[in-house]
Amino acid sequence: MTYSLKKLNKPATGAGAPINAGRFAYLAFVEDLVSFPNTDGNNVLLVGQPVFKEGKGLVPIYITSSSQEYSYESQGDQDSRSHKVKFLGTHPGDELEALEFSVNNLDKEFIVFIPGCQSTDLTKVLGRPCAPLIFKSTHKGGKDGKKFEFTFEQEIGSKYVYFVYNGPLPTQEQAYAEVDFTAALTGLSAVQKVKVTAAAQALDITSLVDFVETQVTFIGQETVASKAGTISEDLAGDVMILTKDGLQWKAVANSTITFEVYQTGSKIALIERWRT
Repeated sequence: MTYSLKKLNKPATGAGAPINAGRFAYLAFVEDLVSFPNTDGNNVLLVGQPVFKEGKGLVPIYITSSSQEYSYESQGDQDSRSHKVKFLGTHPGDELEALEFSVNNLDKEFIVFIPGCQSTDLTKVLGRPCAPLIFKSTHKGGKDGKKFEFTFEQEIGSKYVYFVYNGPLPTQEQAYAEVDFTAALTGLSAVQKVKVTAAAQALDITSLVDFVETQVTFIGQETVASKAGTISEDLAGDVMILTKDGLQWKAVANSTITFEVYQTGSKIALIERWRT
């Protein structure tokens, strides 16, 4: 899909007003991610949702609403133009947790999710795994009170500015169920680990009943590649599996494959979105 030049209509009243953000920004620590969604063809809307390692998720941090600022600037010559994205805000006080956060996360890589204050608002997303935002902070204590200034900024620009995301913000410690390739599957969750088996097995999905997920991810655990379970393209069954370029996926340790799920009449299609 290629972007076509479109008319920019006059926005709704208040669209240019100050940020109407919530009091929390949500941080994705890049090291905690298993996979991250791509955009649609227009390079802004994220399709799908981030998948975290087991026991990990987004980390909310309190940022005074009125202090939140995000920006990007274009840089470089015409033939190598890129954008650098930045987010900053104030965290009040000098409590122990904030000092520990500042000391232990200096120069670490994050992706920042900034939800609006209404549940219907879309979430702005700054950064992606290959172009993360780097954390640094300053602190001031004096007659005007005590506060931290948190800054997240890209050191290397990319072709992207902000992303828009309309999915959930998972913050809880997540435990993933295991699926066994030795038995046909009749149900899937959003994320599942592939159980280690004595020998290589092929995944067989026979039917999906009352299925509500729009995206499913498999995570491999097998350390011996020759014993890893496999997912192959299958267009014959009631649950069709379409892989990119028809390539087989192996459930070796730390590998992932993510499918978008579509209902097509009496059939369900799992179409590969990306793999790692």
